[in-house]
Amino acid sequence: MHEFPVFPVFPAVRLARLACVVGAVWSLMACQPTAPAGAPGTAVAQSTGAPKNDKSAQEHLYRVNPAPKEGIEVEFEIHDAPGPFAVFKGDLAYQSFNCNYVTSEWAGARASPSRAMPVNVSQAGKNRFVVTAYRDAMLDEDYYGKGVCHWDLTSIRVGISATGAKEDTVYVVHLVSKDIKPGSVIRQHYWKGDYPQLPGVGDTGNSGRRDPSEFGPTHRANLFSITASVKGKS
Repeated sequence: MHEFPVFPVFPAVRLARLACVVGAVWSLMACQPTAPAGAPGTAVAQSTGAPKNDKSAQEHLYRVNPAPKEGIEVEFEIHDAPGPFAVFKGDLAYQSFNCNYVTSEWAGARASPSRAMPVNVSQAGKNRFVVTAYRDAMLDEDYYGKGVCHWDLTSIRVGISATGAKEDTVYVVHLVSKDIKPGSVIRQHYWKGDYPQLPGVGDTGNSGRRDPSEFGPTHRANLFSITASVKGKS
């Protein structure tokens, strides 16, 4: 936390001026939006020995569930691949929407707890790979002394590339909350022209399109796709 500065001694006239300034600042701060004490979702972070607006410091508070049970499996299949893919990587994102912590006391700004973690991607065939995730991977606990924080799995993101070289194009499939439910099938389309990489560009990312009609006519004739199928896992 920042220490308050020590103010020098001022003559009476300057003290009067300073009082006016302080009064104006205090009035401004009083106008900042605040929530009533004890209202749902108004948790305030306790001291963690690090600045409150340091997201990484907040992440150290959150506990991973050692025995998650609510598993889901996502199978990805590449259709009409432009060539072989050797590297598969992914990450998961979790967020607690009913809790928040202070990021700026002066501005009254808050943020919801969030946590990202890597996920193992296993190859299941020449053009198939599988991701297993758990909705309850984070422990629902009272992290801020204001009630239990409930976590949601909000994102599954995977990227594939030809060789893993820095210059390779990474083809990304990004599933959000509405996609992550058993029975969902999502298909993403990509232009083949930047496989395995675009010369002179380096480290490119291709997030594709759900609707192939969003590509221009020239690109539309040269596409491949990745299908993500979601199912429950016991």
